[in-house]
Amino acid sequence: MPHYDWVDVEASATEELIGKINALSTYSIFKAEKTHLQVSALPFYKNFKFVKATTFSTIPPVTMHYLLANDGTVIKMDGTREPIFENNAKGGLILNEQTVVAYATFVLDAVMTENGSLRLVEKVDEETFTSTPTPEQRRDVTHMIRPAKVTKTADGFKLDCIMLYGDAVFRADIDVKADGFIEILGEEKLGEGLPIRPIFLE
Repeated sequence: MPHYDWVDVEASATEELIGKINALSTYSIFKAEKTHLQVSALPFYKNFKFVKATTFSTIPPVTMHYLLANDGTVIKMDGTREPIFENNAKGGLILNEQTVVAYATFVLDAVMTENGSLRLVEKVDEETFTSTPTPEQRRDVTHMIRPAKVTKTADGFKLDCIMLYGDAVFRADIDVKADGFIEILGEEKLGEGLPIRPIFLE
């Protein structure tokens, strides 16, 4: 999961935002008294912030994510990359050597599959492992993970990066176009059977 600086949404804005969020679903899952709303700036967007909405009216609690535009429009993240790609122009996408890795991490993390999302990682932290690794596993994974290498191209950027997917570690080549479109050009498996598989709550 990319790093976000989450702050609580002010109480005065909660009800209106919950109304907009509920309007994007078939039924109103979020209720003001049982919902925790947080928002984070995104370094690669001028006009969007990232919203995390958690409802405690279900067991287990359910968390959903949204993009919040400066004009108050809310865009639902639906487990695909389309909500991002279709709204990059509106979001005022800022892609440069400093923001492109964060953007690629955000896009890959947004796409959910049966094995979880693709996690672009640059260092080992407390979120790397989803169960306790053996000392040997920790050493192996630590040796595989490194910062992404960014190369500017005529129409965007190329990334040489490390990704976690399921229980495996990959080195991947990713093409990021200037308009934000992302394509994985190739990958190479570095290790598998590792305690890094995301935990799913049914």
